[in-house]
Parts: sequence; C-alpha cells; structure tokens
Amino acid sequence: MECEFFQCSLFEHYKVNLPYPSISDVPKNRCYAAIVSDGFAGKGSETTAIAQYSVHRFLLENAPDLSEAYQYIAFTEMQHFWLLGNLVRQLGTCPNLYSIPCNQYWNGTFPAQRTGIRAILESDIAGEHDAIAHYNRMICQIDNEQIQALFRRIILDEEKHIAILEGFLNR
Repeated sequence: MECEFFQCSLFEHYKVNLPYPSISDVPKNRCYAAIVSDGFAGKGSETTAIAQYSVHRFLLENAPDLSEAYQYIAFTEMQHFWLLGNLVRQLGTCPNLYSIPCNQYWNGTFPAQRTGIRAILESDIAGEHDAIAHYNRMICQIDNEQIQALFRRIILDEEKHIAILEGFLNR
C-alpha cells in the first residue's frame, strides 16, 4: 500500500520487525474481555494514543521529520487498536469504545493537550511508559499465554516509540 500519505517502507521504521502472535484460538472469557477493553478504549488506551499522536502531529507540522514520525507512530497504535478490538470480540464482548473496568465510554478529554515540541514529546514519552505499565498489569491479570505473548509484542513497539521520541527530545 504505497501512496503519498502512507509508505510501507517508512512504516517499518516505527514498529518492531516481528510478527504479532496469533490469537486465533482464545476461548471466550468476558472477564478477560473487560480487562482488555480498558487497553482498547480506556483513558490510557490505544484509542487515546491514536487521537493524541494525530492531534500532536497537527501541532508539529513545522517540524517535518517529527510530524512524519508521529504519523507512523499513530499508524502503529492503530494496528494495536485493531489487535485489541479483535481480541475483545474473540473473548466474547463487543469492542465498543467503552472501558468496562472504568464504566466509561472513551471521550476526547483523554488525550493530553500539549503545545510546544518539548511538552508534546515529554507527554507522549510518559504516555508510552504508562502504556507499557498497563500491558504489564494486563499480563499479570490474564492467565493466557497467547494473550500475554501479544501484549509482550505490543510492548516492544511501545519501547521503540520511546526510543524514537527520546531521540527527538535529545536533539
């Protein structure tokens, strides 16, 4: 899928070059679906990451290399969004934009509203650290090796995002 807006060759620089583990045979488990729903659509979710990186990209248009990085990081977060949404569905719950543990629909107040390159980068680095901590909590809560493997793989992307963003911050 090559076009002016999206280039696969660039996308590969913003995620780890490893496949995502298959989650094709997970049994239905609504308790696990509830846990994953928070990573899908809670305050610190993939939905929030997509919105936050997309909005911050608009604010970074005067820094083309950073804006491009934000575009592709948002695309990676979108991949995570689809993976978690499909997992919630496979576990037996509809993947609404709803965090079952928080009893709350996703809303536009969740993304960090920052301006200025340094504040944006620091906020997004903190968000990636929070995402990793959230995935590690879910690994402890969900006793399923396939799901845990998926979360560990997603963590690798989040760690790569931290390294990329810290590189920009330290320039």
